Amino acid sequence: MKTALSIRLRRLLWLPVRIEAYRQVAKWLKAVRHSRQTQARVLEELVGLVAGSDFARDYGLDRVRTIDDLRAAMPVAGYERVAPYVNRVMEGHTEALFAAGTRVHMFAMTSGTTGAPKLIPVTSQLLAAYRLGWHVWGVHAYHDNWDAFGAKLLQITSRPDEERSPSGLPVGAMSGMTAQSQRWIVRWLYALSPEVGFAGDIETKYYLACRLGLAHQRIMPLTANLSTLLALAQAMDRHKEDLLRDLADGTLKKGLALERGPRERIERRLKPNPRRARDLEAAAKASGNLYPKDAWDLPLIGTWKGGTLSLYLREMPHYWGDAPIRDIGLIASEGRFSIPLQTEGCEGALEVAGTVYEFMPESEAGKENPETLLPHETERGQRYFLVLTTPSGLFRYNISDVVEVDYFLGEAPVIRFLNKGQHVSNLTGEKVTEFQAVTAVNGAIGRLGLPIGSYCLCPTWDTTPYYSLLVEEGEVNETSGPALAAAVEAAIQGLNVEYRQKRSSSRLGPVRVRTIPAGSWNAYDEAAIQAARGRADQYKHKFIAGSPDFEKTFRTIASYGPRDEEVAR
Repeated sequence: MKTALSIRLRRLLWLPVRIEAYRQVAKWLKAVRHSRQTQARVLEELVGLVAGSDFARDYGLDRVRTIDDLRAAMPVAGYERVAPYVNRVMEGHTEALFAAGTRVHMFAMTSGTTGAPKLIPVTSQLLAAYRLGWHVWGVHAYHDNWDAFGAKLLQITSRPDEERSPSGLPVGAMSGMTAQSQRWIVRWLYALSPEVGFAGDIETKYYLACRLGLAHQRIMPLTANLSTLLALAQAMDRHKEDLLRDLADGTLKKGLALERGPRERIERRLKPNPRRARDLEAAAKASGNLYPKDAWDLPLIGTWKGGTLSLYLREMPHYWGDAPIRDIGLIASEGRFSIPLQTEGCEGALEVAGTVYEFMPESEAGKENPETLLPHETERGQRYFLVLTTPSGLFRYNISDVVEVDYFLGEAPVIRFLNKGQHVSNLTGEKVTEFQAVTAVNGAIGRLGLPIGSYCLCPTWDTTPYYSLLVEEGEVNETSGPALAAAVEAAIQGLNVEYRQKRSSSRLGPVRVRTIPAGSWNAYDEAAIQAARGRADQYKHKFIAGSPDFEKTFRTIASYGPRDEEVAR
């Protein structure tokens, strides 16, 4: 373990870098406190980013000078509005969406609401905003947790080039792009090399993360999902014999799903470390397992803590000990939207320097032309949908994230992520939409010829969370129940790339069909109509639930999971 003296010496050596870092953070904090002025400037920059494009001409953006001008030019909309322009950028026609000379580095791929993935153009401006956000987060994290200074960062990324666009640009994970584009002095801080992102399967990725990470004693994990940290810890224990052998010998075991080039680049950096391997072996014998808490000094963990991910927090001490956990903020492929300035809680200051924000009250959701508020117009304790204008060419874009305003930092709200919109379920980043649920279930019911009326797809909390499809008793049996579970599981994987990834990494289990008493849906719908004092013609049945508590409303009679042979088929 590093001594306090060695940590102080490292801080002293990095003093010039720290001085510049604090200067930039002070400038950012000033921008946040004067968010009205900052947002006006950012809007001007983002309108300039698309100036002269087909998109700008189609919506009259050349006449936009203020947020009111923008509101008059176009309504709030989802990804479908910009999708045709993005498709043309994919083909190499950058000026369909951006000003002449704009550089697009890649397309970040994330789940779409109608099955097809959303493709987010990553411009130089978006990369700059990402880097600034992480810079501000890191300065505050190290300032509050000085013993984390010098710990190697352990961040698991994915490939930025899972696919290629027709024009040859990479299509994949934003995390992989940022990892590959880091400066050498920043790269030195990381325990894992970018080649880890080229692993062919999740088991190889976890093995590589453990193998490279175990060479270091002090680690600071950074990941978007707590579920990733739990899976990594379980993989470390599962492969401990191979890991310790590789660590002692300076090798990388055979049989990993890793291409020759990335493997050779990793192997060139490996060195035998028999002493470290012996220490870890002794720790494993003493505890009976080899978990991160046994292997590393963990001064700080950075991950999401908000929304349904908070359910994973109670499992963390078993694997990761009592290390403090700091929320990394609200981040998506579309950008970074909040920066937590403290370790406690999960709220973060609105990141006003790279994105223009509008806040849509929950009561406005679903309206044809919803009213929106500017950041300084929001109210403490109220909940809103975020509407974004970003450096990716997304203008007045409803990302369907629901946030609550906790307090204000100057003119900017400090927000806390609650959940995806009312028609989205999100246990660990998969973001299954009601459209995807209905498409998957209706298709499966039709193919199997089952007499199912109403239903609901619900997130279910367990050691490995999964989704339950609630149907009424008598609509399925011991034969059709497993077949329906398998069909819905396959359909959702086909519709939602992020769900498929979470299943392949064992962060989610397969869909199960649960039967509830006959007549349950009529009773529930009638009670919901009465509670809302609404008319029956205004009520919409819930086909997907956002909370793991929803299924507890009903008594389960039977439960059916997909049989192995049905999953394979």
